[in-house]
Amino acid sequence: MPRHIESDDEEPLEDRTAALQLHSKRTERQKKQQAKRDRKRDAIISLAKLPTELLIESLTYLRPSDVLNFSRVNRRFQSLVDAHANILGRSIIRQRYPLLAQCFVQPKLLDEIDAESRPLLVDERRQEFLGIHRKPYQHLQPPDQFFVCTCLSCILAWNNLCVALDFAHWQHNLNTGEPLPITLPGRNPEWNQDLVGRNARIVRKALQNPLWYARILEIHLDSTIQAVTRQGKNKGNRRKHVEMTDEEAAAGTDAFLSKPGPLSLEFPFRRDEYHMLEAYLPNRYWKKAEEKWIYGTAIHHERDLAYVLRGGMPSQPVASAK
Repeated sequence: MPRHIESDDEEPLEDRTAALQLHSKRTERQKKQQAKRDRKRDAIISLAKLPTELLIESLTYLRPSDVLNFSRVNRRFQSLVDAHANILGRSIIRQRYPLLAQCFVQPKLLDEIDAESRPLLVDERRQEFLGIHRKPYQHLQPPDQFFVCTCLSCILAWNNLCVALDFAHWQHNLNTGEPLPITLPGRNPEWNQDLVGRNARIVRKALQNPLWYARILEIHLDSTIQAVTRQGKNKGNRRKHVEMTDEEAAAGTDAFLSKPGPLSLEFPFRRDEYHMLEAYLPNRYWKKAEEKWIYGTAIHHERDLAYVLRGGMPSQPVASAK
């Protein structure tokens, strides 16, 4: 068998292979996606290094939706937002939605009512007397008497919050002219049950978490801006409109609603009324002599609760339930 004999004249082998340079739309797209993921990871790492106090202070300048999205980034941010939801929600409302908060006041929770008064509020005889519980609106869910105070003011406050969410749901239809679905009297299709049930769950969450309450106000501000823009272009609507500039619409606050404008106290009893609804801002009226809006005209919890208590107490007490 022949043997290989090395020669001094032979040059050592040199590995000159190199990675092929790939140039394609697919690889370029993958590089961009990876770079984007790297930037997000670096941003998260940078934020995570900030002191908690500075993070909380920074979050108060964001919209509620941005804060909630921030909380979904990782567990630490979720815990941070959950632990400071009260501070964040109240601060954001104070900066962005002070007027809407006076229009859409929160109903009292049953647990906030003194123990001696609760049994009368949940008494079955009284619930039967309240026709709103036996013939509810199709576009909102009645409040749970074991969770929310059911004096007339609190029922109205609950309804207003639910309507704000329902009105927001149909903005696309209203903007595009797509007809709203018709719900026949006495019928309650599954899609409608799902929608009003979802809205009720959000309102329940908002009554226990100021950040979610701020989120509802943010949603209604967005609906109002869309409606004001839409009605301003409606040549058939010759009523007085809400004044709003493009800068005010983009600001993300309700400051423009402090200007003189049309009254918007009438509750939309049906979805058909959404077509002409421009700015539903209950619980206020314009006092011409003082040239300002007066708030707190419709919601009087203490007065209405006192009226309920004058009706007497039921024979069997009922405990509250969360």
